[in-house]
Amino acid sequence: MQIIQPVDQQLWWEVAHACPYATFFHTPRWTELACRVNSTVRDRSIAAILPNGVRAVLLLLEIRRYGPFAALMSTFEGCYGGIIADGPLSSRDVARIYRQAYRWNISNFYYLANPLAPPETIDTTYRFSDEIAHILHLDSDFETIFNRFDKSTRTNYRRGLREGVRIRRAALPDDYAAYYRTYRDAVRRWGEDDNYGYSWEFFTHVFAFEQRYPEEMALWVVELDGAVVGGTLAFYWNQHVTAWHGTVTREALKRRAMVVLDVEIARDAAARGFRYYDLNTSAGITGVMQYKRNFATTDHVIARCRYRSPLLKPVIALVNQLRRRSPHTESEQVPSSSMLVADS
Repeated sequence: MQIIQPVDQQLWWEVAHACPYATFFHTPRWTELACRVNSTVRDRSIAAILPNGVRAVLLLLEIRRYGPFAALMSTFEGCYGGIIADGPLSSRDVARIYRQAYRWNISNFYYLANPLAPPETIDTTYRFSDEIAHILHLDSDFETIFNRFDKSTRTNYRRGLREGVRIRRAALPDDYAAYYRTYRDAVRRWGEDDNYGYSWEFFTHVFAFEQRYPEEMALWVVELDGAVVGGTLAFYWNQHVTAWHGTVTREALKRRAMVVLDVEIARDAAARGFRYYDLNTSAGITGVMQYKRNFATTDHVIARCRYRSPLLKPVIALVNQLRRRSPHTESEQVPSSSMLVADS
């Protein structure tokens, strides 16, 4: 097996296009966006070429460095990560590739498994919890798909349309600015401080990327009475559409805007030939999970995995002991996967 690092971009794109379970988060685009918005992040992805010619890429981002030790994540913001390949991989091949992320100078390696990936491409040696991804399979004409939805979802969709909810793709910077104001208002309602969540700079980068790559990302905005009152940022790749970030105002929620939004994004995805509309994970929040299940989604149980260097375990134990003694420090936080924020 030949290991290549850094990964040749052309090779990476070819594998991402050829891999049926690759998502947008497995493309160089997501990594490029990560490095644009956070100057401390570094691409550490690796490629492997097997003796039979199959090519694989393990996406890795360096998110912290302590002297010779680095902390890795796959992928940015804790989204779906792991290996993609342009052919079949054996469990032995996978283990050899993942060992590249378990080296002596790696302090931590965290990743969330890809719900579409074959089980043999996922190393669960360091599994510490599970998450559920809620995926709508676009396996029929949309009228048939719509009729599978829970009756309450179908009713709320029709009521939302009657109450004036309109959905469209964002086209201008002003659309992004209006969406961002809605998002920050929601953050304040949640009781979070001004440093919580994503900055306006992040969304300016997303807008610039969308202008260049409109087939790969879209901000769908909700309008009420001619004003933008929320939306969903969705990513597109191969057969897969992911609702990644979203919010609406309380008034928009009362008018069933989120339901209309998800139905129309799914309808558009089906019309464009995508096979999956992924409503993402829900952080175990019961109400959010039920909302997504009402769309006749399939639950995909996916692993959260975290490797910690055995060389650093005594140091980590000492740090945790000191933290427990101090009432003014927070416990270590594991990055969570990005989820669709349905404000309530």
